[in-house]
Amino acid sequence: MKFEELTPEQQEKAKAAKSPEEIIALAKEEGYELSDSELEAVSGGWDHCSKEKYGCGMVGH
Repeated sequence: MKFEELTPEQQEKAKAAKSPEEIIALAKEEGYELSDSELEAVSGGWDHCSKEKYGCGMVGH
């Protein structure tokens, strides 16, 4: 899932998340199933500035 593919409302929710757990909960709430690599990126790569490094792209500016 790429950040740019989210609706504006989903993007705002993702930007407001304060932890990887909130991102995962948001994805589940929205009906997304994260791949293993996306889960790894969210749980181990919590970095708002590294969309390129952490490929899920869900968290970004």
